[in-house]
Amino acid sequence: MHRTLNSTIHRGITIVYRRLPNDVREFRGILREATRTKLIVESMIAVDRPISVSGQVVADTGYLSIWFVYSNKWYDIGKFYDRSGRWLGYYCDIIKPVKKLLINRSRTVAFTDLFLDLWITRNGRAFVLDEDELEKAIRDRSISLSLAHEAQRRLRSLQSSTKSRQFPPREVRAIQPLPKSD
Repeated sequence: MHRTLNSTIHRGITIVYRRLPNDVREFRGILREATRTKLIVESMIAVDRPISVSGQVVADTGYLSIWFVYSNKWYDIGKFYDRSGRWLGYYCDIIKPVKKLLINRSRTVAFTDLFLDLWITRNGRAFVLDEDELEKAIRDRSISLSLAHEAQRRLRSLQSSTKSRQFPPREVRAIQPLPKSD
C-alpha cells in the first residue's frame, strides 16, 4: 500500500518531458493521484497533427489521456480516449527511470523519453512506434548505444508482457476519466 503524498488531489500539474538531446516539452494536466512511486495525471492531448496507427487515429487535439508515471520504471503508460469519450487503447513511452517524480506540488521532474513507443489496441494488439526516431538518434549520437539497447530491451519486455496479458497493469485497465464538469 502506497501512502498519498498530498491529500489534495485533482490539482493542476505540469508534466515535463525531455527528448534527447535537449528538446524539452511541457504538458498541463490534472493530478489525480501522487504517491512516492506513481503519478496519475489526466490531460487533454494537443498535437501538431493527428497520430495514426494501422489506419486508426489514436491521438489528436481534444482527445483525453490518463497517464501513469512510475518511479524506477522504464516506461509510462497513457490510456487514450477520443473526443466522444470512447476508449481507444494504451500509449507507452519508453523513458529513463527516475527515483523522484515531483520537483514540487505542481511540477514533475523532467522525464527523458527514449524515442521508442508502444501502442496497444483495445483488443491487445501491440504496435512498436518510432523505431526510425531511435535509429536517427543513434546516428546523430543523441543517445548512447548502451542506452538505446537498453530501451530496445525494455520495449521487448513490454511486448512480451502485453502478449501474455500481464501488461498494462490492472490499475491502468480499470481507471476511467473524471466526470466532466458543466
